[in-house]
Amino acid sequence: MGEQGINIITNILIIILVFAGLILISYSINVTYLYLIGFVPLVGVLILGIYIRKKAILEIANKSFKKQWGKKVERKRNFNNIRSTFDYIEESTEEFCIDDQTWSDLTMNEMYTVMDRTITSPGEEILYKMLRMPLFSEEKLKRRNAIINLFEKNEEIRNKLGMFFLNLNRVRKNHVPELLWEKIEVDMKYKMICRFLGLFPILIGVAFFITRQSTLLFLLIIVVCVNPYLHMKIKKNIYQYVSCIGYVNGIITAASSISKFNNEEFKEYKDVLTDLSKKVQLIVKKTGGIGRIEGIDQTGITDILYMIFLFEENQFFSCIDLIKKHQEDLKKLYICIGEIDALLSIASYREGLDNFATPEFTNDNGQFEVKDMSHPLVSDAIPNDITMNNKGIILTGSNMSGKSTFLRTIGVNCILAQTIYMTTASFYKASFFKIMTSISPEDNIMSGKSYYFREAEALLRIIEEGGEDYPLLCIIDEIFRGTNPVERVNASIEILGYLERHNSLAVVATHDLELTDMLKNSYAMFYFTEDMEKDGLVFDYKLKDGVCRTRNAVKLLKYLKYPEEIIQNTNRRIEENLANS
Repeated sequence: MGEQGINIITNILIIILVFAGLILISYSINVTYLYLIGFVPLVGVLILGIYIRKKAILEIANKSFKKQWGKKVERKRNFNNIRSTFDYIEESTEEFCIDDQTWSDLTMNEMYTVMDRTITSPGEEILYKMLRMPLFSEEKLKRRNAIINLFEKNEEIRNKLGMFFLNLNRVRKNHVPELLWEKIEVDMKYKMICRFLGLFPILIGVAFFITRQSTLLFLLIIVVCVNPYLHMKIKKNIYQYVSCIGYVNGIITAASSISKFNNEEFKEYKDVLTDLSKKVQLIVKKTGGIGRIEGIDQTGITDILYMIFLFEENQFFSCIDLIKKHQEDLKKLYICIGEIDALLSIASYREGLDNFATPEFTNDNGQFEVKDMSHPLVSDAIPNDITMNNKGIILTGSNMSGKSTFLRTIGVNCILAQTIYMTTASFYKASFFKIMTSISPEDNIMSGKSYYFREAEALLRIIEEGGEDYPLLCIIDEIFRGTNPVERVNASIEILGYLERHNSLAVVATHDLELTDMLKNSYAMFYFTEDMEKDGLVFDYKLKDGVCRTRNAVKLLKYLKYPEEIIQNTNRRIEENLANS
Protein backbone atom coordinates (compact mmCIF):
# COMPACT_ATOMS: atom_id res chain seq x y z
CA MET A 1 0.00 0.00 0.00
CA GLY A 2 1.37 3.42 -0.98
CA GLU A 3 1.83 6.46 1.22
CA GLN A 4 -1.27 8.08 -0.23
CA GLY A 5 -3.45 5.05 0.61
CA ILE A 6 -2.17 5.06 4.22
CA ASN A 7 -2.98 8.79 4.51
CA ILE A 8 -6.52 8.27 3.23
CA ILE A 9 -7.20 5.40 5.66
CA THR A 10 -5.72 7.46 8.50
CA ASN A 11 -8.04 10.40 7.72
CA ILE A 12 -11.09 8.14 7.60
CA LEU A 13 -10.19 6.54 10.97
CA ILE A 14 -9.75 9.97 12.54
CA ILE A 15 -13.19 11.04 11.31
CA ILE A 16 -14.79 7.82 12.66
CA LEU A 17 -13.12 8.22 16.08
CA VAL A 18 -14.09 11.89 16.35
CA PHE A 19 -17.64 11.03 15.26
CA ALA A 20 -17.89 8.24 17.89
CA GLY A 21 -16.54 10.53 20.60
CA LEU A 22 -19.02 13.27 19.76
CA ILE A 23 -21.90 10.77 19.90
CA LEU A 24 -20.86 9.64 23.39
CA ILE A 25 -20.59 13.24 24.55
CA SER A 26 -23.96 14.07 23.03
CA TYR A 27 -25.72 11.45 25.17
CA SER A 28 -24.56 13.25 28.29
CA ILE A 29 -25.65 16.66 27.01
CA ASN A 30 -28.79 16.63 24.91
CA VAL A 31 -30.13 14.19 22.33
CA THR A 32 -30.98 17.14 20.03
CA TYR A 33 -27.30 17.74 19.47
CA LEU A 34 -27.00 14.21 18.11
CA TYR A 35 -28.67 15.40 14.89
CA LEU A 36 -26.39 18.39 14.63
CA ILE A 37 -23.30 16.31 15.38
CA GLY A 38 -24.37 13.62 12.91
CA PHE A 39 -24.76 16.11 10.08
CA VAL A 40 -21.17 17.40 10.26
CA PRO A 41 -19.30 14.12 9.73
CA LEU A 42 -21.72 13.13 6.95
CA VAL A 43 -20.80 16.30 5.07
CA GLY A 44 -17.14 15.65 5.91
CA VAL A 45 -17.32 12.12 4.51
CA LEU A 46 -19.02 13.44 1.35
CA ILE A 47 -16.32 16.07 0.83
CA LEU A 48 -13.57 13.55 1.54
CA GLY A 49 -15.11 11.09 -0.92
CA ILE A 50 -15.27 13.72 -3.63
CA TYR A 51 -11.69 14.79 -2.86
CA ILE A 52 -10.44 11.19 -3.07
CA ARG A 53 -12.32 10.63 -6.32
CA LYS A 54 -10.95 13.84 -7.80
CA LYS A 55 -7.43 12.90 -6.73
CA ALA A 56 -7.77 9.48 -8.34
CA ILE A 57 -9.15 10.92 -11.58
CA LEU A 58 -6.29 13.44 -11.74
CA GLU A 59 -3.70 10.71 -11.22
CA ILE A 60 -5.22 8.61 -14.00
CA ALA A 61 -5.36 11.67 -16.27
CA ASN A 62 -1.75 12.56 -15.46
CA LYS A 63 -0.56 9.06 -16.38
CA SER A 64 -2.58 9.32 -19.60
CA PHE A 65 -1.04 12.74 -20.33
CA LYS A 66 2.49 11.34 -20.04
CA LYS A 67 1.61 8.22 -22.05
CA GLN A 68 -0.14 10.21 -24.80
CA TRP A 69 2.68 12.73 -25.23
CA GLY A 70 3.50 13.01 -28.93
CA LYS A 71 0.33 11.15 -29.97
CA LYS A 72 -2.90 12.33 -31.55
CA VAL A 73 -5.77 12.81 -29.08
CA GLU A 74 -9.09 11.41 -30.26
CA ARG A 75 -12.10 13.28 -28.88
CA LYS A 76 -15.17 15.09 -30.15
CA ARG A 77 -14.62 18.76 -30.97
CA ASN A 78 -17.31 21.39 -31.29
CA PHE A 79 -15.81 24.03 -33.56
CA ASN A 80 -18.62 26.48 -32.85
CA ASN A 81 -17.37 26.54 -29.25
CA ILE A 82 -13.68 26.30 -30.11
CA ARG A 83 -13.75 29.35 -32.39
CA SER A 84 -15.64 31.63 -29.94
CA THR A 85 -12.61 33.49 -28.56
CA PHE A 86 -11.20 34.01 -32.06
CA ASP A 87 -14.53 35.46 -33.21
CA TYR A 88 -14.49 38.03 -30.39
CA ILE A 89 -10.87 38.97 -31.08
CA GLU A 90 -11.39 39.16 -34.85
CA GLU A 91 -14.22 41.69 -34.36
CA SER A 92 -11.94 44.12 -32.54
CA THR A 93 -8.64 43.69 -34.39
CA GLU A 94 -7.28 45.21 -37.59
CA GLU A 95 -4.68 42.44 -37.92
CA PHE A 96 -4.90 40.03 -40.83
CA CYS A 97 -6.82 36.82 -40.10
CA ILE A 98 -7.30 33.66 -42.13
CA ASP A 99 -10.87 34.02 -43.39
CA ASP A 100 -13.50 31.28 -43.33
CA GLN A 101 -13.18 30.46 -47.04
CA THR A 102 -9.42 29.95 -46.82
CA TRP A 103 -9.75 27.98 -43.57
CA SER A 104 -12.30 25.69 -45.22
CA ASP A 105 -10.37 25.39 -48.52
CA LEU A 106 -7.23 24.28 -46.70
CA THR A 107 -9.20 21.81 -44.52
CA MET A 108 -7.77 23.49 -41.44
CA ASN A 109 -10.35 21.97 -39.09
CA GLU A 110 -8.77 18.60 -39.89
CA MET A 111 -5.30 20.11 -39.44
CA TYR A 112 -6.37 21.55 -36.08
CA THR A 113 -7.79 18.19 -34.98
CA VAL A 114 -4.44 16.47 -35.58
CA MET A 115 -2.51 19.19 -33.74
CA ASP A 116 -4.89 19.66 -30.81
CA ARG A 117 -3.63 18.02 -27.62
CA THR A 118 -4.83 20.87 -25.40
CA ILE A 119 -6.21 20.13 -21.96
CA THR A 120 -8.22 23.25 -21.12
CA SER A 121 -10.97 25.27 -22.78
CA PRO A 122 -8.76 28.39 -23.08
CA GLY A 123 -6.06 26.18 -24.60
CA GLU A 124 -8.21 24.73 -27.39
CA GLU A 125 -9.66 28.16 -28.19
CA ILE A 126 -6.32 29.99 -28.28
CA LEU A 127 -4.71 27.25 -30.38
CA TYR A 128 -7.49 27.85 -32.91
CA LYS A 129 -6.95 31.61 -32.65
CA MET A 130 -3.20 31.18 -33.22
CA LEU A 131 -3.77 29.27 -36.45
CA ARG A 132 -6.29 31.87 -37.67
CA MET A 133 -3.97 34.83 -36.98
CA PRO A 134 -0.56 34.51 -38.72
CA LEU A 135 2.28 36.60 -37.33
CA PHE A 136 4.37 38.98 -39.43
CA SER A 137 7.33 39.25 -37.07
CA GLU A 138 10.10 36.67 -36.93
CA GLU A 139 11.07 37.89 -33.46
CA LYS A 140 7.60 37.04 -32.11
CA LEU A 141 7.69 33.65 -33.83
CA LYS A 142 11.10 32.89 -32.31
CA ARG A 143 9.85 33.75 -28.81
CA ARG A 144 6.88 31.45 -29.36
CA ASN A 145 9.21 28.76 -30.66
CA ALA A 146 11.50 29.05 -27.62
CA ILE A 147 8.59 28.10 -25.33
CA ILE A 148 7.64 25.19 -27.59
CA ASN A 149 11.25 23.96 -27.50
CA LEU A 150 11.29 24.31 -23.70
CA PHE A 151 8.24 22.05 -23.42
CA GLU A 152 9.74 19.54 -25.85
CA LYS A 153 13.02 19.23 -23.92
CA ASN A 154 12.00 19.82 -20.30
CA GLU A 155 9.82 16.89 -19.21
CA GLU A 156 9.60 18.13 -15.62
CA ILE A 157 8.09 21.51 -16.49
CA ARG A 158 5.62 20.10 -19.01
CA ASN A 159 4.43 17.45 -16.54
CA LYS A 160 3.88 20.13 -13.88
CA LEU A 161 1.95 22.23 -16.35
CA GLY A 162 0.00 19.14 -17.35
CA MET A 163 -1.11 18.64 -13.73
CA PHE A 164 -2.25 22.25 -13.35
CA PHE A 165 -4.14 22.11 -16.64
CA LEU A 166 -5.69 18.72 -15.83
CA ASN A 167 -6.95 20.19 -12.57
CA LEU A 168 -8.50 23.07 -14.53
CA ASN A 169 -9.64 20.80 -17.39
CA ARG A 170 -12.19 21.89 -19.99
CA VAL A 171 -15.93 22.47 -19.77
CA ARG A 172 -18.57 21.08 -22.12
CA LYS A 173 -19.91 24.52 -23.05
CA ASN A 174 -17.55 27.33 -22.23
CA HIS A 175 -19.28 30.67 -21.61
CA VAL A 176 -16.18 32.45 -20.28
CA PRO A 177 -15.54 34.30 -23.60
CA GLU A 178 -19.08 35.73 -23.40
CA LEU A 179 -18.44 36.84 -19.82
CA LEU A 180 -15.13 38.50 -20.70
CA TRP A 181 -15.77 40.00 -24.15
CA GLU A 182 -19.43 41.01 -24.00
CA LYS A 183 -20.97 43.81 -22.00
CA ILE A 184 -22.27 42.29 -18.77
CA GLU A 185 -25.87 43.28 -18.17
CA VAL A 186 -27.40 41.65 -15.11
CA ASP A 187 -30.71 42.34 -13.36
CA MET A 188 -29.71 42.62 -9.69
CA LYS A 189 -33.29 42.46 -8.39
CA TYR A 190 -32.78 38.81 -7.38
CA LYS A 191 -29.67 39.56 -5.32
CA MET A 192 -31.33 40.07 -1.90
CA ILE A 193 -33.95 37.37 -2.56
CA CYS A 194 -31.23 34.80 -3.28
CA ARG A 195 -29.22 35.84 -0.26
CA PHE A 196 -32.20 35.45 2.07
CA LEU A 197 -33.57 32.22 0.58
CA GLY A 198 -30.07 30.73 0.42
CA LEU A 199 -29.70 31.11 4.19
CA PHE A 200 -33.29 30.15 4.93
CA PRO A 201 -32.84 26.33 4.80
CA ILE A 202 -29.95 26.57 7.26
CA LEU A 203 -31.87 28.84 9.66
CA ILE A 204 -34.98 26.66 9.55
CA GLY A 205 -32.92 23.50 9.97
CA VAL A 206 -31.16 24.86 13.06
CA ALA A 207 -34.44 26.11 14.51
CA PHE A 208 -36.07 22.71 13.97
CA PHE A 209 -33.25 20.79 15.68
CA ILE A 210 -33.51 23.15 18.66
CA THR A 211 -37.30 23.47 18.99
CA ARG A 212 -38.44 20.22 17.29
CA GLN A 213 -41.49 22.10 15.89
CA SER A 214 -43.03 20.09 13.03
CA THR A 215 -44.30 23.27 11.37
CA LEU A 216 -40.68 24.27 10.78
CA LEU A 217 -40.04 20.99 9.02
CA PHE A 218 -43.01 21.68 6.75
CA LEU A 219 -41.64 25.17 6.05
CA LEU A 220 -38.22 23.66 5.29
CA ILE A 221 -39.78 21.34 2.70
CA ILE A 222 -41.46 24.32 1.02
CA VAL A 223 -38.18 26.27 0.82
CA VAL A 224 -36.32 23.21 -0.49
CA CYS A 225 -38.90 23.09 -3.30
CA VAL A 226 -39.00 26.85 -3.98
CA ASN A 227 -35.24 27.38 -4.18
CA PRO A 228 -34.63 24.96 -7.09
CA TYR A 229 -37.51 26.66 -8.95
CA LEU A 230 -35.90 30.05 -8.35
CA HIS A 231 -32.55 28.58 -9.41
CA MET A 232 -34.03 27.49 -12.75
CA LYS A 233 -35.78 30.84 -13.25
CA ILE A 234 -32.63 32.88 -12.65
CA LYS A 235 -30.60 30.41 -14.69
CA LYS A 236 -32.49 31.42 -17.83
CA ASN A 237 -31.26 35.02 -17.54
CA ILE A 238 -27.74 34.67 -16.18
CA TYR A 239 -26.88 31.03 -16.89
CA GLN A 240 -24.04 31.88 -19.28
CA TYR A 241 -22.46 33.93 -16.49
CA VAL A 242 -23.23 31.75 -13.46
CA SER A 243 -22.17 28.56 -15.21
CA CYS A 244 -18.65 29.86 -15.86
CA ILE A 245 -17.82 31.81 -12.69
CA GLY A 246 -16.30 28.69 -11.15
CA TYR A 247 -14.18 28.15 -14.26
CA VAL A 248 -12.91 31.73 -14.01
CA ASN A 249 -11.93 30.89 -10.44
CA GLY A 250 -10.04 27.84 -11.70
CA ILE A 251 -8.23 29.85 -14.37
CA ILE A 252 -7.04 32.41 -11.81
CA THR A 253 -5.95 29.63 -9.45
CA ALA A 254 -4.03 27.88 -12.24
CA ALA A 255 -2.41 31.16 -13.27
CA SER A 256 -1.30 31.84 -9.70
CA SER A 257 0.26 28.37 -9.43
CA ILE A 258 2.01 28.54 -12.83
CA SER A 259 3.38 32.01 -12.00
CA LYS A 260 5.60 30.38 -9.37
CA PHE A 261 7.63 28.53 -12.03
CA ASN A 262 11.30 29.50 -11.91
CA ASN A 263 12.64 29.11 -15.43
CA GLU A 264 14.45 31.82 -17.37
CA GLU A 265 12.92 30.83 -20.74
CA PHE A 266 9.46 30.97 -19.15
CA LYS A 267 10.04 34.38 -17.53
CA GLU A 268 7.88 36.39 -19.94
CA TYR A 269 4.80 34.29 -19.15
CA LYS A 270 5.71 34.11 -15.46
CA ASP A 271 5.81 37.92 -15.17
CA VAL A 272 2.48 38.36 -16.98
CA LEU A 273 0.75 35.69 -14.88
CA THR A 274 2.20 37.06 -11.62
CA ASP A 275 0.98 40.58 -12.37
CA LEU A 276 -2.48 39.59 -13.60
CA SER A 277 -3.23 36.94 -10.96
CA LYS A 278 -2.45 39.45 -8.18
CA LYS A 279 -4.86 41.98 -9.67
CA VAL A 280 -7.76 39.51 -9.80
CA GLN A 281 -6.99 37.45 -6.70
CA LEU A 282 -9.97 38.88 -4.81
CA ILE A 283 -12.27 37.22 -7.35
CA VAL A 284 -11.00 33.81 -6.17
CA LYS A 285 -12.13 34.59 -2.61
CA LYS A 286 -15.51 35.76 -3.85
CA THR A 287 -16.09 32.71 -6.07
CA GLY A 288 -14.67 29.92 -3.92
CA GLY A 289 -16.46 26.61 -4.35
CA ILE A 290 -18.31 27.28 -7.61
CA GLY A 291 -17.68 24.67 -10.24
CA ARG A 292 -14.57 23.30 -8.57
CA ILE A 293 -15.88 19.74 -8.64
CA GLU A 294 -17.52 19.65 -12.06
CA GLY A 295 -17.31 16.17 -13.53
CA ILE A 296 -16.12 14.67 -10.24
CA ASP A 297 -19.35 14.21 -8.29
CA GLN A 298 -21.10 11.75 -10.58
CA THR A 299 -24.05 11.37 -8.17
CA GLY A 300 -25.21 14.98 -8.65
CA ILE A 301 -25.35 15.59 -4.88
CA THR A 302 -23.45 18.87 -5.22
CA ASP A 303 -25.86 20.07 -7.93
CA ILE A 304 -28.78 19.46 -5.56
CA LEU A 305 -27.04 21.27 -2.69
CA TYR A 306 -26.16 24.20 -4.98
CA MET A 307 -29.84 24.51 -5.97
CA ILE A 308 -31.19 24.25 -2.43
CA PHE A 309 -28.79 26.85 -1.01
CA LEU A 310 -28.63 28.98 -4.20
CA PHE A 311 -24.88 28.83 -3.79
CA GLU A 312 -23.87 29.73 -7.35
CA GLU A 313 -26.33 32.62 -7.57
CA ASN A 314 -25.14 34.18 -4.31
CA GLN A 315 -21.51 33.82 -5.28
CA PHE A 316 -22.27 35.29 -8.68
CA PHE A 317 -24.04 38.39 -7.30
CA SER A 318 -21.20 38.94 -4.83
CA CYS A 319 -18.48 38.93 -7.49
CA ILE A 320 -20.06 40.24 -10.71
CA ASP A 321 -19.12 43.88 -10.07
CA LEU A 322 -15.54 42.79 -9.43
CA ILE A 323 -15.50 40.83 -12.68
CA LYS A 324 -16.84 43.86 -14.58
CA LYS A 325 -14.05 45.97 -13.10
CA HIS A 326 -11.35 43.47 -14.13
CA GLN A 327 -12.72 42.32 -17.50
CA GLU A 328 -9.61 43.47 -19.39
CA ASP A 329 -7.26 41.82 -16.90
CA LEU A 330 -9.25 38.59 -17.08
CA LYS A 331 -9.13 38.65 -20.89
CA LYS A 332 -5.35 38.91 -20.84
CA LEU A 333 -5.14 36.16 -18.22
CA TYR A 334 -7.46 33.90 -20.24
CA ILE A 335 -5.39 34.38 -23.40
CA CYS A 336 -2.12 33.87 -21.53
CA ILE A 337 -3.23 30.58 -19.93
CA GLY A 338 -4.62 29.50 -23.31
CA GLU A 339 -1.34 30.28 -25.07
CA ILE A 340 0.69 28.19 -22.64
CA ASP A 341 -1.66 25.22 -23.07
CA ALA A 342 -1.67 25.70 -26.86
CA LEU A 343 2.14 25.81 -27.04
CA LEU A 344 2.30 22.68 -24.89
CA SER A 345 -0.04 21.06 -27.42
CA ILE A 346 2.17 22.10 -30.33
CA ALA A 347 5.22 20.67 -28.57
CA SER A 348 3.40 17.34 -28.31
CA TYR A 349 2.41 17.55 -31.98
CA ARG A 350 6.02 18.14 -33.04
CA GLU A 351 7.17 15.21 -30.94
CA GLY A 352 5.11 12.90 -33.13
CA LEU A 353 6.45 14.22 -36.44
CA ASP A 354 9.16 12.40 -38.36
CA ASN A 355 10.35 15.48 -40.20
CA PHE A 356 9.84 19.22 -39.95
CA ALA A 357 11.91 22.35 -40.45
CA THR A 358 12.15 25.79 -38.88
CA PRO A 359 11.29 28.42 -41.50
CA GLU A 360 13.44 31.34 -42.62
CA PHE A 361 11.89 34.66 -43.57
CA THR A 362 13.02 37.37 -45.94
CA ASN A 363 11.97 41.00 -46.27
CA ASP A 364 11.95 40.67 -50.07
CA ASN A 365 8.43 40.63 -51.46
CA GLY A 366 7.06 37.60 -53.27
CA GLN A 367 9.77 35.10 -52.32
CA PHE A 368 8.86 31.46 -51.74
CA GLU A 369 11.36 28.61 -51.77
CA VAL A 370 10.81 25.16 -50.28
CA LYS A 371 12.44 21.77 -50.55
CA ASP A 372 10.90 18.37 -49.79
CA MET A 373 7.59 19.98 -48.87
CA SER A 374 4.71 17.62 -48.10
CA HIS A 375 1.20 17.87 -46.72
CA PRO A 376 1.12 17.08 -42.96
CA LEU A 377 -2.21 15.25 -43.25
CA VAL A 378 -1.18 12.95 -46.12
CA SER A 379 0.52 9.75 -44.99
CA ASP A 380 3.54 8.73 -47.06
CA ALA A 381 3.22 11.98 -49.02
CA ILE A 382 5.53 12.54 -51.99
CA PRO A 383 7.65 15.64 -51.23
CA ASN A 384 8.16 18.40 -53.80
CA ASP A 385 10.35 21.46 -54.30
CA ILE A 386 9.15 24.79 -55.58
CA THR A 387 10.73 28.23 -55.99
CA MET A 388 8.80 31.41 -56.74
CA ASN A 389 10.76 34.63 -57.14
CA ASN A 390 8.20 37.45 -57.31
CA LYS A 391 6.49 35.43 -60.02
CA GLY A 392 3.42 33.23 -59.57
CA ILE A 393 2.89 29.81 -61.09
CA ILE A 394 0.26 28.17 -63.26
CA LEU A 395 -0.19 24.49 -62.52
CA THR A 396 -1.56 22.10 -65.11
CA GLY A 397 -2.09 18.37 -65.06
CA SER A 398 -4.59 15.62 -65.45
CA ASN A 399 -7.35 14.71 -63.01
CA MET A 400 -6.25 13.17 -59.68
CA SER A 401 -2.60 13.92 -60.46
CA GLY A 402 -2.10 15.95 -57.27
CA LYS A 403 -2.77 19.58 -58.24
CA SER A 404 -5.32 20.36 -55.50
CA THR A 405 -3.28 18.61 -52.82
CA PHE A 406 -0.20 20.57 -53.88
CA LEU A 407 -2.14 23.85 -53.63
CA ARG A 408 -3.26 22.96 -50.11
CA THR A 409 0.28 21.86 -49.22
CA ILE A 410 1.60 25.33 -50.03
CA GLY A 411 -1.19 27.08 -48.09
CA VAL A 412 -0.98 24.87 -44.99
CA ASN A 413 2.82 25.13 -44.78
CA CYS A 414 2.65 28.90 -45.12
CA ILE A 415 0.17 29.08 -42.23
CA LEU A 416 2.24 26.73 -40.05
CA ALA A 417 5.38 28.78 -40.76
CA GLN A 418 3.75 32.03 -39.64
CA THR A 419 1.88 30.63 -36.64
CA ILE A 420 3.86 27.85 -34.97
CA TYR A 421 7.25 28.43 -36.65
CA MET A 422 7.53 25.06 -38.35
CA THR A 423 6.89 23.52 -41.75
CA THR A 424 6.68 19.96 -43.03
CA ALA A 425 9.63 20.47 -45.39
CA SER A 426 13.40 20.12 -45.19
CA PHE A 427 13.87 23.79 -46.14
CA TYR A 428 11.51 26.77 -46.16
CA LYS A 429 12.41 30.36 -46.97
CA ALA A 430 9.76 32.89 -47.83
CA SER A 431 8.33 36.36 -47.41
CA PHE A 432 5.66 37.01 -44.83
CA PHE A 433 2.39 36.49 -46.66
CA LYS A 434 -1.25 37.19 -46.22
CA ILE A 435 -2.82 33.89 -47.30
CA MET A 436 -6.10 33.66 -49.20
CA THR A 437 -7.57 30.90 -51.34
CA SER A 438 -10.36 30.04 -53.73
CA ILE A 439 -10.28 26.27 -54.00
CA SER A 440 -13.73 24.91 -53.31
CA PRO A 441 -16.48 27.55 -53.14
CA GLU A 442 -19.81 25.74 -53.03
CA ASP A 443 -23.29 26.33 -54.40
CA ASN A 444 -25.54 27.95 -51.83
CA ILE A 445 -28.98 26.49 -52.54
CA MET A 446 -30.69 28.39 -49.72
CA SER A 447 -29.50 31.79 -50.98
CA GLY A 448 -29.94 30.86 -54.64
CA LYS A 449 -26.30 31.63 -55.46
CA SER A 450 -24.82 29.63 -58.31
CA TYR A 451 -21.39 28.06 -58.32
CA TYR A 452 -20.07 30.78 -60.63
CA PHE A 453 -21.50 33.48 -58.33
CA ARG A 454 -19.72 31.92 -55.33
CA GLU A 455 -16.48 31.72 -57.35
CA ALA A 456 -16.80 35.39 -58.32
CA GLU A 457 -17.36 36.35 -54.67
CA ALA A 458 -14.38 34.28 -53.53
CA LEU A 459 -12.07 35.89 -56.08
CA LEU A 460 -13.34 39.41 -55.36
CA ARG A 461 -12.45 39.16 -51.68
CA ILE A 462 -8.88 38.24 -52.75
CA ILE A 463 -8.69 41.19 -55.11
CA GLU A 464 -10.06 43.59 -52.48
CA GLU A 465 -7.61 42.38 -49.81
CA GLY A 466 -4.66 43.34 -52.02
CA GLY A 467 -1.02 43.21 -51.04
CA GLU A 468 -0.48 46.78 -49.90
CA ASP A 469 1.35 46.09 -46.63
CA TYR A 470 2.43 42.46 -47.13
CA PRO A 471 2.45 40.37 -50.31
CA LEU A 472 -0.66 38.31 -50.83
CA LEU A 473 -0.28 34.59 -51.47
CA CYS A 474 -3.44 33.69 -53.36
CA ILE A 475 -4.11 30.06 -54.17
CA ILE A 476 -6.77 29.37 -56.79
CA ASP A 477 -8.03 26.04 -58.12
CA GLU A 478 -9.73 26.01 -61.54
CA ILE A 479 -10.46 29.70 -61.85
CA PHE A 480 -14.08 30.35 -62.95
CA ARG A 481 -14.81 26.70 -63.66
CA GLY A 482 -18.51 27.50 -63.26
CA THR A 483 -18.91 29.42 -66.52
CA ASN A 484 -18.32 29.00 -70.26
CA PRO A 485 -14.76 28.62 -71.70
CA VAL A 486 -14.63 31.93 -73.62
CA GLU A 487 -15.56 34.13 -70.68
CA ARG A 488 -13.60 31.98 -68.23
CA VAL A 489 -10.29 32.26 -70.10
CA ASN A 490 -10.52 35.99 -70.81
CA ALA A 491 -11.65 36.95 -67.32
CA SER A 492 -8.96 34.71 -65.82
CA ILE A 493 -6.22 36.40 -67.85
CA GLU A 494 -7.31 39.83 -66.62
CA ILE A 495 -7.63 38.76 -62.98
CA LEU A 496 -4.23 37.03 -62.91
CA GLY A 497 -2.64 40.07 -64.56
CA TYR A 498 -4.25 42.33 -61.97
CA LEU A 499 -2.97 40.20 -59.09
CA GLU A 500 0.55 40.22 -60.52
CA ARG A 501 0.52 44.04 -60.64
CA HIS A 502 -0.73 44.37 -57.05
CA ASN A 503 1.94 42.67 -54.96
CA SER A 504 0.37 39.22 -55.11
CA LEU A 505 1.93 35.83 -55.65
CA ALA A 506 -0.71 33.68 -57.35
CA VAL A 507 -0.61 29.88 -57.46
CA VAL A 508 -3.26 28.73 -59.94
CA ALA A 509 -4.31 25.26 -61.07
CA THR A 510 -6.15 25.05 -64.36
CA HIS A 511 -7.18 22.81 -67.25
CA ASP A 512 -7.29 25.79 -69.61
CA LEU A 513 -4.10 25.54 -71.65
CA GLU A 514 -4.95 28.88 -73.27
CA LEU A 515 -3.96 30.52 -69.98
CA THR A 516 -0.49 29.02 -70.16
CA ASP A 517 0.03 30.42 -73.64
CA MET A 518 -1.22 33.90 -72.76
CA LEU A 519 0.61 34.22 -69.43
CA LYS A 520 3.87 32.39 -70.13
CA ASN A 521 5.93 35.60 -69.76
CA SER A 522 4.52 36.58 -66.35
CA TYR A 523 3.91 33.19 -64.70
CA ALA A 524 6.11 30.10 -64.31
CA MET A 525 4.64 26.82 -65.58
CA PHE A 526 4.57 23.50 -63.71
CA TYR A 527 2.55 20.33 -64.06
CA PHE A 528 1.67 16.91 -62.68
CA THR A 529 1.02 13.90 -64.87
CA GLU A 530 0.46 10.12 -64.84
CA ASP A 531 1.26 6.91 -66.69
CA MET A 532 -1.24 4.43 -68.05
CA GLU A 533 -0.33 0.86 -67.12
CA LYS A 534 -2.22 -2.41 -67.33
CA ASP A 535 -3.45 -1.98 -63.78
CA GLY A 536 -4.78 1.50 -64.57
CA LEU A 537 -3.53 5.06 -64.06
CA VAL A 538 -0.31 5.43 -62.06
CA PHE A 539 0.55 8.82 -60.53
CA ASP A 540 4.01 9.79 -59.29
CA TYR A 541 2.82 13.11 -57.73
CA LYS A 542 6.11 14.78 -58.67
CA LEU A 543 6.08 18.39 -59.79
CA LYS A 544 7.62 18.98 -63.22
CA ASP A 545 8.61 22.09 -65.20
CA GLY A 546 6.47 23.03 -68.13
CA VAL A 547 2.89 22.50 -69.27
CA CYS A 548 0.97 19.21 -69.30
CA ARG A 549 -0.40 18.61 -72.79
CA THR A 550 -1.97 15.24 -72.04
CA ARG A 551 -5.43 14.54 -70.67
CA ASN A 552 -6.58 11.53 -68.71
CA ALA A 553 -10.34 12.01 -68.61
CA VAL A 554 -10.98 9.51 -71.45
CA LYS A 555 -8.31 7.16 -70.07
CA LEU A 556 -10.18 7.15 -66.79
CA LEU A 557 -13.45 6.31 -68.52
CA LYS A 558 -11.73 3.44 -70.28
CA TYR A 559 -10.21 2.21 -67.01
CA LEU A 560 -13.68 2.23 -65.44
CA LYS A 561 -14.90 0.11 -68.40
CA TYR A 562 -17.31 2.58 -69.99
CA PRO A 563 -18.92 1.25 -73.23
CA GLU A 564 -16.39 1.20 -76.07
CA GLU A 565 -18.77 3.22 -78.24
CA ILE A 566 -18.55 6.16 -75.84
CA ILE A 567 -14.75 5.95 -75.67
CA GLN A 568 -14.26 5.84 -79.46
CA ASN A 569 -16.73 8.64 -80.22
CA THR A 570 -15.23 10.86 -77.52
CA ASN A 571 -11.72 10.41 -78.93
CA ARG A 572 -13.02 11.14 -82.44
CA ARG A 573 -14.64 14.39 -81.29
CA ILE A 574 -11.45 15.49 -79.52
CA GLU A 575 -9.36 14.89 -82.65
CA GLU A 576 -11.84 16.88 -84.78
CA ASN A 577 -11.82 19.79 -82.32
CA LEU A 578 -8.00 19.86 -82.24
CA ALA A 579 -7.85 19.80 -86.03
CA ASN A 580 -10.27 22.75 -86.28
CA SER A 581 -8.63 24.82 -83.58
